Amino acid sequence: MQHIPIIMTTEGTNVTLFNRNPYLIAKAMKNFLLASILTMAVTQVNTTVDGIIVSHLVAPDALSAVNLFMPVSLLITSFSTLFGVSATIVAARALGERDKSRVEHLLSTALLSIMFVGGLIAVLGWLFQGQISDMICHEERLRPYFDSYMMVMMTCAVVTMTSTLVDQSVSIDGHPELVTRSIVMAAFVNVTFDLLLVGVFHLGIAGSAYATILSALFNICFLSRYLYGKQCSFRINPFSKSDFKSLGENTLEGTPLIIGNLVLTVMFLLMNNIIQDKQGADGMFTLSICINLLTIGMMFSSGIGSTTLAIGGFLRGQQDYIGLRILVKRALVMVFCSLIVIVCIIELFPELIGTLFGSNTPELTLYTNRVLRIFAPMLPFILLALTLANIYQMQGYLILTVVVVSSFPLILIPSLLIWPEIAGNDAIWYSFPFTGIMAIIMALLITEVVRMKKKNVTHLSLVPIATAEEKEALNISIGATKERVAESLQVIHNYLDQCKIEKKMANDITLCTEEILLNIIYHAGRNSLSHYIDVHIHSHDGKMIVSVKDDGRAFDPVHFDENKRKNGLKILNGLCPDLDYQYMYGQNMTFMSWKIE
Repeated sequence: MQHIPIIMTTEGTNVTLFNRNPYLIAKAMKNFLLASILTMAVTQVNTTVDGIIVSHLVAPDALSAVNLFMPVSLLITSFSTLFGVSATIVAARALGERDKSRVEHLLSTALLSIMFVGGLIAVLGWLFQGQISDMICHEERLRPYFDSYMMVMMTCAVVTMTSTLVDQSVSIDGHPELVTRSIVMAAFVNVTFDLLLVGVFHLGIAGSAYATILSALFNICFLSRYLYGKQCSFRINPFSKSDFKSLGENTLEGTPLIIGNLVLTVMFLLMNNIIQDKQGADGMFTLSICINLLTIGMMFSSGIGSTTLAIGGFLRGQQDYIGLRILVKRALVMVFCSLIVIVCIIELFPELIGTLFGSNTPELTLYTNRVLRIFAPMLPFILLALTLANIYQMQGYLILTVVVVSSFPLILIPSLLIWPEIAGNDAIWYSFPFTGIMAIIMALLITEVVRMKKKNVTHLSLVPIATAEEKEALNISIGATKERVAESLQVIHNYLDQCKIEKKMANDITLCTEEILLNIIYHAGRNSLSHYIDVHIHSHDGKMIVSVKDDGRAFDPVHFDENKRKNGLKILNGLCPDLDYQYMYGQNMTFMSWKIE
């Protein structure tokens, strides 16, 4: 490896030349976001196809029975979120801190919690089958279908819950595209077993439930190869006594999520009843279209939200607040712009949308057109609020997350009752845009109060600015050319010269960083000013920590064959006492740390 000499000058180098560039953040977002949206889209298509198969091969009543199971399914999802998804949110921050032991404790606790709760759900399903069926299924004609489906799904709830935890665990380790691949293959497994168990072996609706469980098992097995392979940065180990602390942490983090799920469930139940009473069958048909459009919008906002939770948690764990601000700003702009496009399509082509969903009379089409145009302006506001909730969750504002998520149903339900009284039954649809506007105004007011109290945070998103850690850190982006690297080394040297560390350590850090940068320039295939390398150097917990990120050819300097190492890698591994590497979000991430004496 060639060396670029560090030219010492009294004037130094213009640091603004290396201001943080959004290049790598944008690449990571694109990598994660595309995979997240594809995963959600495949899941939605899989659910639709599943319903079509059940309806045709069993009976239309079987599809109704599956829909009746939705409240129980949401309850199972809530527990999965409480103990599983919440653990991965905290684990993403721990990964950014390179605290792999904590990650393993968090995820091991989550797995045990899910196994315990899943077993409890199975026992309750067997003990209270009749009571659950009486409470949910009031139509005797549907009872046999409902009971068969419910027993399989409740008995095997632990499988579907574990599948969700495995998906999230692989995603936070930087490989959401692997989850997408697994979900696609699991969808084919589900459809195949649906056709076999229902169509060939005539197991009825229970066969469809078994197919769902088998596809979840396939997903677990496929992704477990990664989780227990060399590429994964952590291991999900058996539970130990030291994991009890993680149990409380997981539960606390998951509380806003489960509250949000439960509140939204109640909202849908009440909303359906009110619309039926005020607008009848046509109203319910149009509401169904609106909910489908909301679901499409949520596919984008949830994808952006999960991207922010994973990448943002990682950046927060690294105390990379500049990167965090770049991420959050791009996420908010992206979700708002995508939703504006959806609103414009609805406003311009309501008749086409209504026809696609089955509007088949002039009167119904006219009614649907009017309602869709009233409903559409709500989407940017409410889905922007839900994205903000993910941003607050990632930063640890748990109470604020609950308030923002709950604001929509708490405003909507009274609005659905008040608007008809004020302006007649047909005015009920104005409740939706009114709710969206009021929800975002409420979020603005609350966050402004928090911002005035915290002071050093951004408007609305509340991301930290000008923190002590940020002021004392070096956080730069370097154009991927030899000339820019040479200039950046002067900046790095000047920064370390001002830090209160030994001269030998400063020289070691500079030399090791130089070796990594040169390796990227000569071997990564990204030698261009249009590509950037991010370098972040800061002190934390008695250590000097350096991270170097690039989007070039994957290369692990830690586990590279010792016999094939050239002088540069030998210097790097010899001078750095704590060297770590991970390939995440399509990027090489090398981490180095030195203990400050």
